[in-house]
Amino acid sequence: MSSEIDICNLALSNIRSQSINSLEEASLQAQTCRLKYPILRDMMLNDYSWGFARKIRPLVLTETVIFNWAYAYDYPQDCMNINRLILGYEKVDQTTQLSGSQQSYYSDADLLDPSQLRDQVPYEIFNFDNKVIGVNQPEVRIDYRSRVENPELFTVPFVMALSYLLASEVAIPIVGAELGRALRKDSLDLYATYLANAISNDQNEKYQPVLDSEYVTARR
Repeated sequence: MSSEIDICNLALSNIRSQSINSLEEASLQAQTCRLKYPILRDMMLNDYSWGFARKIRPLVLTETVIFNWAYAYDYPQDCMNINRLILGYEKVDQTTQLSGSQQSYYSDADLLDPSQLRDQVPYEIFNFDNKVIGVNQPEVRIDYRSRVENPELFTVPFVMALSYLLASEVAIPIVGAELGRALRKDSLDLYATYLANAISNDQNEKYQPVLDSEYVTARR
């Protein structure tokens, strides 16, 4: 398991710098990591829909009136980026067909043709002192990339990629321009390698059947 300090010390070791015990230290290493770490973490979270950061939640309706949109919903506070909005289909209770208190629920995939699950609900973002989402559909869910601040939820490849991204940004301020530029380049090259590995690892942790094209389904 990793902590913020662990990731920062990984980054510092990548540029052969002294480690830290706390981000609140007065050292240059701690001050630079404290400034850079949260920004770079959020940047990585925002750039790809990581499984550990992905959430699907019902949107909360507000009373805000938006011109040309029928409904306004609160923008989730931990949302980094919206993947899509989808209709909020209810699960079906089959208790009447089963004995006792046994219950069975159908998921969206059981109720709908898979091609329908790819449909997205049109929306637009507005700012009325707080961010809201304009939608023309009731009972909408949001599929989004959330801000994950707990490093224990990160995958190992993600941690390694983040450590090299952080190393690339702290190299010049900590070790100086001459050596820092070379270390920055090396760190960015390794960041690209670990990022590709992290994305591949994330994609291997889910399975989605290959859907027929519209041309194939139209011929059936």
